[in-house]
Amino acid sequence: MALNDIVIYSEGAFGYPGDRNFAVASGAAASINAGEPVSKALGATVVAALATSKPVVGTDYMAGIASTISTDTATAAGTVSVTKLVDGDSYLISPKVASTWNTQAKYDALVGARVTFDLTAGTYTINSTDGSGNGLVVEPLDIVKVPGKVRFSISSGVAYTA
Repeated sequence: MALNDIVIYSEGAFGYPGDRNFAVASGAAASINAGEPVSKALGATVVAALATSKPVVGTDYMAGIASTISTDTATAAGTVSVTKLVDGDSYLISPKVASTWNTQAKYDALVGARVTFDLTAGTYTINSTDGSGNGLVVEPLDIVKVPGKVRFSISSGVAYTA
């Protein structure tokens, strides 16, 4: 997995939302890197890196964005620190297909689209296909000031809040 695929672009009205520690099941060493989306199934005791083409409202629940590398190994469970999701926060990520977003007019046409993450070769990017059940929302961005990135927010319908 890549490191820092997702970074906070703007914090909500109350500043940095803080972190929360979660358990991670044993698996491969460092199964979650800082800057990756973290999912938590309802009722589960552990978190995992979010799969590709996720999150989907009503199906997938995000605990937040990892702020540390998880400490799990192939034979031992571990922990990961996760930045909490707060309404009003937005994030930056690279697009899956750069040419879809490479002019301000193209970017602006996608503002408000409900999209998902793509996970290819260990790197998270953002898709551009709008779908009513998709859990990410494209937010406005001046692509001259922040080239090669997409600003997005996370729908409250996919936020794990327990």
